[in-house]
Amino acid sequence: MPNVGDKAPDFTLQGNDGKTYSLSQYRGSKNVVLVFYPGDDTPTCTKQLCDYRDGWSSFKKVDAVILGVSTNDMRSHREFAEKYDFPFPLLEDPDYKLCKDYGVLMLGGLLKVANRAVFIIDKEGIIRYKHVETLPFLRRTKEELLEELKRLN
Repeated sequence: MPNVGDKAPDFTLQGNDGKTYSLSQYRGSKNVVLVFYPGDDTPTCTKQLCDYRDGWSSFKKVDAVILGVSTNDMRSHREFAEKYDFPFPLLEDPDYKLCKDYGVLMLGGLLKVANRAVFIIDKEGIIRYKHVETLPFLRRTKEELLEELKRLN
């Protein structure tokens, strides 16, 4: 599992909007808030992502993009994103490679479900913040993440 100060593992994945996203496309221009969550349209995940949606303009003001990742399939991502009108993409990780690279599969990979985790990656591709939840019903708020992002700018 990468730690604060490490170079973030790069990736290229499809988003629910049909576009392809990679970490390297933001290098030099945007901070990336990489949000791993257990499941689409579940109570805590919905609260978490709706909180980030509601703070979207504040994230943009600190040069940040949000990329959501779970092990759900694209159909599930599309339905979830449309239902709650997320302004950021939900990425499909069909072979669990990204979850493995970031060490966030539940129970060390015994369950093919992402643990709730947030990584803030700066414009140079370095991890500046990392939080992996110990309990799945806990989540980081937009206020906490925005404070961390303000420190980067």
